[in-house]
Amino acid sequence: MDFIETETAMPLRRKAEDALREKIIAGYFSPGERLKERELIELLGVSRTSLREALRQIEAEGLITLAPNKGPVVAKLSYEQAEEIYEVRNTLEAQACLGFAERASSKQINQLRACFELLRKQALSGDVEGTVSLSSDFYEIILEGCGNSLLRSMVTQIHNRIVLLRRTSLSEADRLPETLAELTQIYEALIARDGHAAGVASQHHVRQASRVALRVMRRAANL
Repeated sequence: MDFIETETAMPLRRKAEDALREKIIAGYFSPGERLKERELIELLGVSRTSLREALRQIEAEGLITLAPNKGPVVAKLSYEQAEEIYEVRNTLEAQACLGFAERASSKQINQLRACFELLRKQALSGDVEGTVSLSSDFYEIILEGCGNSLLRSMVTQIHNRIVLLRRTSLSEADRLPETLAELTQIYEALIARDGHAAGVASQHHVRQASRVALRVMRRAANL
């Protein structure tokens, strides 16, 4: 009986985790916003126990923090944390691109083509949210095709924070066309299976995204 209950509870916790994670990443909740238990239970359609389990997992991922006398709050990335994330991202994504160029299947290459074409259309139309979403899909295909499960796991651990930072960097008026140009360089190198060029293009893209996002954060904090 206990085994059955555990197996039943696990999907419910995961459902709550996935739904809450998705809403935070999509900007449904603002950084610093308090997450009220009763409202979350109604919003996600889960029990209090499942919600609390989900909150613990989302906290472990760095998307929420537990504030004294306040409860769970959507995390705000500090300037120092953002610097660290971009530093790690610069190395890991370049390695993932190298792996993809060397190991991706024909099916994964075609998936990348299809995803990039959609991403390009969204970026050219000026749709920031659509571009952010498809950028996540673009990198997920690269991670799937890189042939390194440990690398994929490591990038996945910081992926959600990367999405939040990506939205910050794209808030600058001129950043969307620049982002498209940079992703085009990565894409073309990957399609050509030129791992070195893809890695170099990836690192350039991350450096540019870092420069813009950190500038936005400095301005917001009057640093």
